[in-house]
Amino acid sequence: MIISRKIFASLIILLTLSIGVLVPASETFAQNTQLKIAVVDTQKVIQASQAYKQVNQRVDELRNQFQQEFKLKEQNLVTENQKLVRQKSILAPEVYAQKKADIDQQAAIIRSQAKERKNSINQLRNTGLKQIQNQLGTIIDQMVAANGFDLIIAKQSLVWTKPSLDITDEVVQRLNTSLPAVTIQ
Repeated sequence: MIISRKIFASLIILLTLSIGVLVPASETFAQNTQLKIAVVDTQKVIQASQAYKQVNQRVDELRNQFQQEFKLKEQNLVTENQKLVRQKSILAPEVYAQKKADIDQQAAIIRSQAKERKNSINQLRNTGLKQIQNQLGTIIDQMVAANGFDLIIAKQSLVWTKPSLDITDEVVQRLNTSLPAVTIQ
């Protein structure tokens, strides 16, 4: 037990001495190595870009068109169903059942078409966003090469940063210049 206390004490002394030697060396290394760092708020860049606004405008137009079209189809189906309910007493049960099944089938078709259209609109939006994100990556690569940045950090992952490190506005300007609009069909 005495030997292990001596070994433990020796290790503590050795550790204390090595920390005293390492700390000044790491401080010197940090002082001699200056990283050039920038910060970008990627969400702000995308949302402030002209291309993003154009994509959203087009998607909104398509959604409004879709809603009007399917609202009309839905109204026609409701009208048909109400007409069928009024005729129930004068129709043979088999005829009524067949017409009811036809209306239900039409409703299922309309729901399926609506789902496909929504997916198509979402796919168009995603395609536009992908083009914007790709161009954003290219711009950041160009800025790294031009300005010699060692590190660019997304602002969303930071708690605080000096405003002088933020290059968001410059990135927005370059994105608007290089990609003023996105073509989506």
